[in-house]
Amino acid sequence: MFTRLFVFISLVLVVKCLPIEVKAPDHPANEQQETPEETFQRSDLNGDKKLSFDEFLHTDQLFEQLKREEFSGLDANHDGVVSKGEYDSHFQKEKESNDDAKAEYFGQIFDEFDENFDLKLSQAELQKVLEKRFLLKPRANFPQIFKSFDENNDGVLSLDEYVKLDADLPFQEFDPIQKPGTPVAQTPVVNDSNDQSPILAFKTEKLPLAKNKFSEKFW
Repeated sequence: MFTRLFVFISLVLVVKCLPIEVKAPDHPANEQQETPEETFQRSDLNGDKKLSFDEFLHTDQLFEQLKREEFSGLDANHDGVVSKGEYDSHFQKEKESNDDAKAEYFGQIFDEFDENFDLKLSQAELQKVLEKRFLLKPRANFPQIFKSFDENNDGVLSLDEYVKLDADLPFQEFDPIQKPGTPVAQTPVVNDSNDQSPILAFKTEKLPLAKNKFSEKFW
């Protein structure tokens, strides 16, 4: 079932391309910094005592190195230029990889919680998603929140509708569920007793569009 879900969702999801992830190079602690004069001289490639915009870009060595590494990633045949074909191919691979990861994530959600395998989530099924996966407990207004994402008013959330909910869920309308075994933070109560009131740390990050593997690669 999961394989069919994965293939189906791969065909349905429409996602954005992501920028290239470039890791900033480490700098030795004892690296000597350039003086402004040295930076100008190094960047003044034609020695005319003026910096064109292209030359000015060379003043930031870290930026230049990062862009060179990014350029190298697109220059597939390493001929010193990035052709239109290389440029398009690189970002198409990024998009396909992103699509696959998102399809896998949403496929797992529907495979686990779509109890009748209709590729839709009922209000009860969605409540289980929120409580089990994200430790969020719905309040009395949950039906209204559900309805706000049910665009065609059919009483269930399609894949597209759930994707929108995943991205735009109003977290302030839910209560956090304390995970078993997790210590509860406490703060003194300002009164004459020694009682303390537990304060649950609210889960503020948005519903992730992936698990750990997905979040490392994407959004």
